[in-house]
Amino acid sequence: MKHPRFLIVSRPSRPDRSASGAVWRLLGANNRHLGQSEETFRDAAACRAAIEQYQHRLADGRATLCAQGGGGLWLWKLELDGRTVAASARGYRRQRECQYNLARFLAGARAAADAARPGAPLGGAG
Repeated sequence: MKHPRFLIVSRPSRPDRSASGAVWRLLGANNRHLGQSEETFRDAAACRAAIEQYQHRLADGRATLCAQGGGGLWLWKLELDGRTVAASARGYRRQRECQYNLARFLAGARAAADAARPGAPLGGAG
C-alpha cells in the first residue's frame, strides 16, 4: 500500500534567484501534488531536516486561506513561528475546495510521518 511522501527536488540556480538548492513537495498516495515548501534549502540534507522539523510541529502551524489577485483563485499557506513553510501547489476556484485541499495536505503530512521508518529516505532528489 502506498503512502503520502515527501519528494526532495533539486532546484538549479536561475538568474532571478541568488542560489540553487532544494525544495520539497508532498505527494499523495496517488502521486498528486498536495503542497510544497515555500523556502529553498541549501541542499537535500537541509531540506530533509526541515521536513522532519515540520512534521513534528504540524499541530503548531497556523493555516490561512486567501484570495489571489484578480483571478479570484483561493490559496492556502501554513505558517510556523510567523514564517510561511508550506503553500498550495495551485489556486482553487472555490474557498471550500481550498479548505478541503489544505486538510488533505495536513493529513498527508501526518501519514507521511507515520509511514517513515527511522533511517528510511524521505524522497529522491530529481
